[in-house]
Amino acid sequence: MTSISVVIPLYNKAPHIASTLESVLAQDSEPDEIIVVDDGSTDGSDEIVVRFLGRGVKLVQQKNRGVSAARNAGVQEAKSEYVALLDADDYWYPNHLAVMRSLITEFPQAALLSTAHIVERDGNFYRPRSVYTEGEHGIVADFFSAYSVGFSLINSTTACAKRANLLEIGGFPVGVHRGEDIICWTRLALKYPVAHAEVVTAVYVQHAVNRSIHRRDPSPPGSLVFLTELWRGKELTPEQSTSAKRLFDKIAFFTGAGLRIQGDRTGLSAIRKLAFDSGRRSTGLALLALEAIPPFTLRWAQRLRHPRANS
Repeated sequence: MTSISVVIPLYNKAPHIASTLESVLAQDSEPDEIIVVDDGSTDGSDEIVVRFLGRGVKLVQQKNRGVSAARNAGVQEAKSEYVALLDADDYWYPNHLAVMRSLITEFPQAALLSTAHIVERDGNFYRPRSVYTEGEHGIVADFFSAYSVGFSLINSTTACAKRANLLEIGGFPVGVHRGEDIICWTRLALKYPVAHAEVVTAVYVQHAVNRSIHRRDPSPPGSLVFLTELWRGKELTPEQSTSAKRLFDKIAFFTGAGLRIQGDRTGLSAIRKLAFDSGRRSTGLALLALEAIPPFTLRWAQRLRHPRANS
């Protein structure tokens, strides 16, 4: 059986970490090890993890250095061939690792693998739109295009990667704010095959405490800066460049809408400036138009973005 280490970065997630760990321990296909990296929590999260040490959970503690550093520390600590990521406020259904191992067996050439998820928001569940049909699985033909549809292809709770390949690309970029995981997935996708199974195995808790999407930052997301640098360089084919620009447009607009809902005009302005500077004029104009839309209207539109789903 393919060996899989579970890596969970933790920073001030006391209300969630116990249920997250319980979901890992309830897997139909057991992980080979479970590593929680506490990134300097101050809310007692680490004390909750200590209660799980007798159930096969390992706790690694470090000073606060950010989620990328925490994930990288977990990857370094891992002993398995594959590393499955899980955020400390999300949870897996019991089928997650079983589906992942099946995907690995069928597509051993893939360095990055993912499954589908649903979003929990305000007690309701939503299924992000996907380029794939229910149950479909295989090698992803165009990473940028597939990811741009509902952002459902992969996230830091549905991703599983070959440890050696993660280490080869340098892991997650430290010091990058917002979108550091997208940079990691993209670097892997540009070098190796990516496999996906459109089977729901995880839940992303959107309004969990201490989510990075709720933090204010005067600079644009690192993922948008990275995509801009990619298409300006020589690494992408013309087709990939077109897809990367489309992905940029989608991330920029929906991130901007989220910032407008939060009342963060500074963050929205930073993204708009990057869009204009990178030649994405239509996206820049769309972001400018967001300024005139009341936040309550955007909240209503947000509820319609994805269809309802069962938990």
